[in-house]
Amino acid sequence: MLEKESSSNQQSFLSQMQIGKYMNVNGKTIGILFAVLVGALVAYAAIGIRFLIHIAQLYSLGTFSENIYDFVDTLKWWQILGSTVSGGLIISFIYFFFMSEKKTGAIAEVMEAYTYKNRKMNIKDGIFSAISAAIALGTGSGAGREGPVVHLGATLSVWVSDKLHLPPKMCRTLFGCGVAAAISASFNAPIAGVFFALEVILGHYALHAFAPIVISSVTAAIISRIHFGDFPAFIIPDYQIISFYEFPAFLVLGFISAIFAMIITKSVFFADDMASKLPFPPWARPPLGGLAVGLIAIFCPYILGVGYGTTDAALKNIISFDLLCILIIAKIAVTSISLAFRYGSGIFSPSLLLGALVGGAFGFIISLIFPEQASNSGLYAIVGMGAVSSAVLGAPISTILIIFELTGDYQITLALMAAVVTANMITNHYLESSSFFHLQLKRKGIDHEGSRAQKLSRQIIVQNIMTNDFAVVVTDTDIERVKNLILNSKNNSLFVVGDKFNIRGIITLNELRHSLDSDNEIEEMNADKICRQQNFHLSTNDTLEQAIYLFKQTGEDFIAVLDDNDLTKIVGVLSQVELLRSYNKVLIEAEDL
Repeated sequence: MLEKESSSNQQSFLSQMQIGKYMNVNGKTIGILFAVLVGALVAYAAIGIRFLIHIAQLYSLGTFSENIYDFVDTLKWWQILGSTVSGGLIISFIYFFFMSEKKTGAIAEVMEAYTYKNRKMNIKDGIFSAISAAIALGTGSGAGREGPVVHLGATLSVWVSDKLHLPPKMCRTLFGCGVAAAISASFNAPIAGVFFALEVILGHYALHAFAPIVISSVTAAIISRIHFGDFPAFIIPDYQIISFYEFPAFLVLGFISAIFAMIITKSVFFADDMASKLPFPPWARPPLGGLAVGLIAIFCPYILGVGYGTTDAALKNIISFDLLCILIIAKIAVTSISLAFRYGSGIFSPSLLLGALVGGAFGFIISLIFPEQASNSGLYAIVGMGAVSSAVLGAPISTILIIFELTGDYQITLALMAAVVTANMITNHYLESSSFFHLQLKRKGIDHEGSRAQKLSRQIIVQNIMTNDFAVVVTDTDIERVKNLILNSKNNSLFVVGDKFNIRGIITLNELRHSLDSDNEIEEMNADKICRQQNFHLSTNDTLEQAIYLFKQTGEDFIAVLDDNDLTKIVGVLSQVELLRSYNKVLIEAEDL
């Protein structure tokens, strides 16, 4: 058994060496080939998700069309309720039997995997996550499609990297390729796909990653257009800005968009807190979420599903002001319930719809106040769509490009930029975070914001940089024994533990020298009397970033590392020298990204 495992490891090592050697010889060519492979694979995965959504929608709501705005008002109440509840039950079944996480993955999970899990994503969970998301959306969930598609795209890129045993640098680039291809195929927006991957997931614009990500995004867009046609997701009238005097109104719309972005963010987290207090396991939440969504949809069916039909209607200015206001409230409620009860996971599409509704309603008001100077309220709907979604996603550059590619309208770019920047500045200030996804991670105790070096330092755990060369003595150990141990120790230090093996302190050459130079009787000295108190420690799963903070706060040269499962067991020691050496490698790697 050991021989087989050793042989397998050797083969894996040799394959990595061969690929690495080939990539050193012709790295650009092989990188582009892998980018094309990932782009094509993710594109067909995105097409598969869309097809599965339509199939689920056909059997639950009775239509295969993606635009269900003109259809849903013909549904009976029992059809709506039966669709959402049955969808929730199917998803619960999938969660319970097939998925370890018991929820659908989205963009926050992709960011977490890239920064903290060294891009480790389970292919089985990724596939079933996409299936459950498609069923949720097809049966009426108020969540979004793009988050699950991005999650699947990232998962498939990791799977390809693992199968090909690629080096870490190429793995990171292919991870971005998977994300870019997912956005490109889902929105038919190749430019936005590139910048979303660089801005939101990778967090940098390194030139070596740019070319493969562009190729992957273009590949996905071509495949998507072959199957769905070469046209924007929303075909809208040719709106024009009537006067540059309108720009104060666009700035006000940015302010209002920020308010609604914060409302939907807070609503989702509030609903999630309420759902977590219910006496049900996480896998049992979807039917309850489906029931709540169905009850709301009985009175307001236009919020069912991804919502592209309703978004399109808002952009074309064919929804009345009263209905716009109702839909704003209903969409916030349905999205919050869907996400909190794990009846779907994405917030991308909901934020687009909410922005279009808010912008459209604002446009109606402006046209009443300034009938001669105001542009069409459909134009305000486009600007609102970009402002709200950018404030939620924390991706102003990507959002501006997405709106441009979704609508194909360059005329409103200036107005869009003004509103987007205003909305992002306000949400960043009041939410103290740049995006909904960062807040999601913070609720899990994960800080994703910071420099590239900080993010990389969160991927390194103490267990991988500590040393096992340490010595331990009990409190009553005499000074002669302490002296012999310290002088024979590689680190010239040892830890003192009490009766229950709790750390009492540390003895270094300084403490030993001070004790020997003191006027106290040497016979009366023991480890407990000469040690320096050290009532803190590191755990094996602490990150390099946490270790740096602790060393900075304490000023220590050595800190004990305890077992995460047994805090009385010292498993290693981390020195400041090794800490600095590891951080120096991180800084070099950050520059090489």
